[in-house]
Amino acid sequence: MVDHYTKTLPYELELTSRVLHEATKCYFEQCNFPISPDEFIVLDCLYQKPDIIQIDLAKMILKGRAHTGRFLKSLEEKNFVLRKPIRQKSKTITKNIITPEGLELYNKMRAEIDKYIQDTNPQLNIQINDVIRLLQVIRKNCTDKFNIKFD
Repeated sequence: MVDHYTKTLPYELELTSRVLHEATKCYFEQCNFPISPDEFIVLDCLYQKPDIIQIDLAKMILKGRAHTGRFLKSLEEKNFVLRKPIRQKSKTITKNIITPEGLELYNKMRAEIDKYIQDTNPQLNIQINDVIRLLQVIRKNCTDKFNIKFD
């Protein structure tokens, strides 16, 4: 049994997540990237799943639909994403498509971020992959057990 909540895995994960989030924001600012880390995550998801719609994108990035919509709108205003309404059966859905400028930015940022991660943690690459797999298991178990949904 743990003496204090501040010595538990959930607490340590929360602290680490917050520190990594702030470090990522600082890194993006140092590199003068024209988009935020959240916007980059949206581009990454659109790159992986080009036909994804906003509601599924929101679930994928664990953000609400409104937040996701703001990220998409910002990326559209910067000409990195094109939002195209398409009529499907009895409803209209919006396709979110990376523009050529968005793809160029994504590839440049991805290469820069990958290089940074490899340079910063060369001896940790294998352990990082193990930690990622463990975190995915923990996240899935909690999501399933408590029926957690982000919409």
